[in-house]
Amino acid sequence: MKKKVLVIYARYGSGHKSIAEYVAKYLMEHNPKMEVLLFDMTPYGNALGKLSIKLWDWVCHKRHEKIFDTVYELMDHKITSLGNRKTAKKSYDNLELRQVISEFNPDVTISTHFFCSNMIAYYNELGLTHSKIYTIITDYRTHEFWTSNKKYEDGYIVGNEVVKEELIQRGMDPKKIYPYGLPLNINKINHLDDPVTIQKRYNLNPRLKTILFFGGSALGSMYYYDYLKELLKLNLDINIIFICGKNTKLKDKCDKLKMKKGYPNLKVLGYSTDVLNLMKVSDLVISKPGGATVTECLEMRVPMVLVPGVGGQEKYNARFIMKKRYGFKVKGLHSFKKTILKINNNPSILDKTKERLLKLDNNHAVEKINNLISK
Repeated sequence: MKKKVLVIYARYGSGHKSIAEYVAKYLMEHNPKMEVLLFDMTPYGNALGKLSIKLWDWVCHKRHEKIFDTVYELMDHKITSLGNRKTAKKSYDNLELRQVISEFNPDVTISTHFFCSNMIAYYNELGLTHSKIYTIITDYRTHEFWTSNKKYEDGYIVGNEVVKEELIQRGMDPKKIYPYGLPLNINKINHLDDPVTIQKRYNLNPRLKTILFFGGSALGSMYYYDYLKELLKLNLDINIIFICGKNTKLKDKCDKLKMKKGYPNLKVLGYSTDVLNLMKVSDLVISKPGGATVTECLEMRVPMVLVPGVGGQEKYNARFIMKKRYGFKVKGLHSFKKTILKINNNPSILDKTKERLLKLDNNHAVEKINNLISK
């Protein structure tokens, strides 16, 4: 009989989904002894769950970093997070979700969101499931949201030794903490195209440096459009690839800007599944400090300029990058302009950052997770 593995996530940001997909895909392709179900819990939300998603979307769209920061820090305490399990239940527990989870009846659950971990722990208590729970903390810092469920967890998979030490300080058994790194799509990384092919595909000038800019802020937000315009005003002799993601309004606006002003070295892309190839030919990535994007940049050894995100955990992701000197953090348009000019005028800055990145070990998180749950 095959071991049943539930890989479960909730769509509060794209990182939880991406990391769950990487893990599920690897297990499906490499472990025939497992029956794997990749499961999004978000559509099963009750009224409170749907409201929480809308609030998250509103914060992302309006970029209310200070509001999110305040809530994030306020809730990072045992007392203020006491209702975490109750909130998860009120948000997602219903007959439909119970039926789906209990029918699959997982032997092992891999969760990339604390609400999901809480729900499986609750269903274990009710006897609906009898699953081991391994939670992947999808950022470079822990939080009481993750650790409030610690007595029900069989293990935490974390990005590095720093997060492991934080968990130990919060009372987690060191034997249950696995600093594997955050999961990546290893199969894609191992089968990337050669640089010349990638440059020809996107009509990039091979003599110039290339900047890859992730501007695809969700929900129609135009927040990074101003950063793109600031970058273009500098009139640098570089290739610029601006990815709009699924934000069609942003892409239309960028296409109109390119048509009006020219900008021969600007490439505007919509949603792309070729991100790792683009990183391979890039000398610098501009992005908000989401956990999944930061992890991909680290694995591809590309220096980062981190522009403001939604705050909270992203603030700590940026601090990690700054502490290790793998990139640069900016606070606004003026700071962004100064940083880009400094990097452009002093090539050695980028070279030294790249040297530090090249010393990193390769990421084998998905392989290690596979070995862990196969035991």
